[in-house]
Amino acid sequence: MKNIEKIANLLKEANEKKVIVQDVEVFGYQFNYNVKVLGSVSKYWFGKHEVIEYIAPLNSESNNDNRPGTKKTSTQYVVVHDTASAAETANSLAHAKYVSNGGGGTSWHYSSGSDGIYHQIPDDEVAYHAGDALVVPFSLTNTGIKGKITNPKVEIKNGYYYINDEKSLIKSPKITFMLGEDKNLHYASDGFIQSRKAPEGAKEGEEFLGDNSRRINEQGIRIDLGEDGYYYMGPTYYNAGFGYISNRGGNLNSIGIETMVNKGSDLYLTWQKTAKLVAHLLKDNNLNLDRVKQHHFFSGKDCPETMRHAKLWDNFIELVKFEYEILLLSDGVEIEFISNSNLIDKTGRVITLPSSDTVIDYSVVIKDINTKEEIKVDLKTVVEGE
Repeated sequence: MKNIEKIANLLKEANEKKVIVQDVEVFGYQFNYNVKVLGSVSKYWFGKHEVIEYIAPLNSESNNDNRPGTKKTSTQYVVVHDTASAAETANSLAHAKYVSNGGGGTSWHYSSGSDGIYHQIPDDEVAYHAGDALVVPFSLTNTGIKGKITNPKVEIKNGYYYINDEKSLIKSPKITFMLGEDKNLHYASDGFIQSRKAPEGAKEGEEFLGDNSRRINEQGIRIDLGEDGYYYMGPTYYNAGFGYISNRGGNLNSIGIETMVNKGSDLYLTWQKTAKLVAHLLKDNNLNLDRVKQHHFFSGKDCPETMRHAKLWDNFIELVKFEYEILLLSDGVEIEFISNSNLIDKTGRVITLPSSDTVIDYSVVIKDINTKEEIKVDLKTVVEGE
């Protein structure tokens, strides 16, 4: 099957039978606000992918402390955050400037919003965004368990990880209390001291075995099925700040994206642009879809909070899926979106709601630049009325 035929089939699959129209609460540290999110006729965004270079200075070239220039040993993940900044001025340009001015010691690779995407830290450098520190290098450890399915059940029993009810060779994170540089007792996960102070009455070296130390984050633990048939696990730790067992590799081995939730911005457009960015990053780094993770995966933090609470993370992954699969087929191909509806813009985005449920007709022309062959796909979707 030719690529233009494959793309045509994917666009048929990506067509929304009914456009997403959803009231969403947006969470910000300044305030929360409510907005009606208007989706698109397709899970594929027909807009152009553009990235603005806004690279932050190295620490050695500035008074900043958020870009050491440390090269990553590998890129394992693409991490999606939201800024939790609801102020109208908190757009992607403002956040790019923030990182370039030091970021309060934090940094991330891309700021993505409806106003644009800004690139601040080179993709092959470490940034400070995931909350899992910089002390444990990424590696995959043989669990000693053979399997066949790619998403096994992972539990913790009696201090060990169990995979599909079988005891592995890997112990769960051990929580102790250790003396920090400030002379206070702090939580430590497998000997690595965290910023969170130990509770009153704790004793140095005492192992903490409370319920929180056995909570696995909601996105689970990384388990790879090796070519030898064994399951391999990535490094984990207990994040005392959020009370979850989480995954390492966020700071040292990922590309971090902060998505904007500022009042007055177009939230769904932000997610569409971000999905297209993620697809490009997956392709560039030879990663598959299951390497797209929430910030929550690495620390247990409720982030990206707005998307999580709106129950739209799975929808976002669907956006990434179609962007990625079509991108892989798009060399030498042009995709043209056509519609006469005044309810949508030239990228397929719904920009206004009709008074009653309305059918929108649209077409997509897929052209092979080299052979001049083309396929036209006629599609339709429903937009609910106000």
